[in-house]
Amino acid sequence: TMGLNVESAIRNAILAFQGHDLELAQEVIENDETINGQETHLEKQCAQVIALQQPVASDLRLIISMLKASSDLERLGDHAVSVAKATKVFENEKRDAEIEKIVIEMAQNVQKMLEEIMNAYEVLDDKKAIIIANDDNQNNEYFKQIRKLSLKEIRTDADFAESGIDYLNVANHIERMGDYVTNLAEWIIYATKGKITELGRNDL
Repeated sequence: TMGLNVESAIRNAILAFQGHDLELAQEVIENDETINGQETHLEKQCAQVIALQQPVASDLRLIISMLKASSDLERLGDHAVSVAKATKVFENEKRDAEIEKIVIEMAQNVQKMLEEIMNAYEVLDDKKAIIIANDDNQNNEYFKQIRKLSLKEIRTDADFAESGIDYLNVANHIERMGDYVTNLAEWIIYATKGKITELGRNDL
């Protein structure tokens, strides 16, 4: 449920940014309290299970992965809030259709990754987790494109400087979302294999 709420937050934050929808952006900001509350609830539940049932081996790994995953989901929600806040910032700034197109594509890739990783987490599919984590490489490519275009526009038009910096900030928030989805994939590996793994490396 927390994952679904975070998916909704990211989707609505991007829709708000794309459509200049200040009302929807505010909704994302306000709904973040629900996500924060769910993280706190999960922390308490996991702590209670550890204290009262003293789980061992695979059960303990699963609980630890839940604690870590809920923390990463909460941070994903925070980045969605930051994108929503950027909607307000851009109300008085120049916008660039080409840069925004790539920003939206990048965000859609993250949304897809999050949806797939939550499905993989539900059944602890470690093979699928690795595949999803590798999709984060595309986010890095999107970020490079956004940076290149933003700097190009800034050099061409000094008045675009503020917008260019803010586009890079939005892209950075989305790029961090991809990193947290990768973290979720790593916790699936930990829950299933008991191994702390840095996904995306060539030694997998």
